[in-house]
Amino acid sequence: VGPYLAQAYAQLAEHPLVGEAQTRGLMGALLLVKDKAGPRGGTPFPGELEVGMVCRGHCFREGLIMRAVGDRMIIAPPLIITRPQIDEMVALIRRCLDLTLADVRRNGWDL
Repeated sequence: VGPYLAQAYAQLAEHPLVGEAQTRGLMGALLLVKDKAGPRGGTPFPGELEVGMVCRGHCFREGLIMRAVGDRMIIAPPLIITRPQIDEMVALIRRCLDLTLADVRRNGWDL
């Protein structure tokens, strides 16, 4: 299911907050950026905003375990994950990204 995860996860790069969506086997990372037009995946948010932790909070509230390493969001799903579970996980990640984007806009950290 690794290639399926990579394909599903790559679609998250379309989200306004995501500068890069990367996978390796069954691990994935999303780089949250202020502006996709910047170098190396986009312009980062100022570190003191802790946008990754904002996103992590939404993930935990929605029942998704996603680790924030700065503004890079990391997943490591179980090795026995199924395609339907990947679809569910990616939909949940998209929801958490949308909630984070709403917070970014509400706080004036606009893209």
